[in-house]
Amino acid sequence: MIGQIGEVRARVISPQAQIEIKQMTPTWNPKLARRQTDLDDITAIRSRLAEPHDGAR
Repeated sequence: MIGQIGEVRARVISPQAQIEIKQMTPTWNPKLARRQTDLDDITAIRSRLAEPHDGAR
């Protein structure tokens, strides 16, 4: 999927993929420590996914 803000276009990944990347990066590359910001992001993404929505956005 391609997203766009103004003239800037970029690929967009699913929230589930973002969670997997943030969880697994330290396993895939042990030189990269788990960061608190990633844990906070995972919590925020899961919280947002759990909210009811009407499909609009």
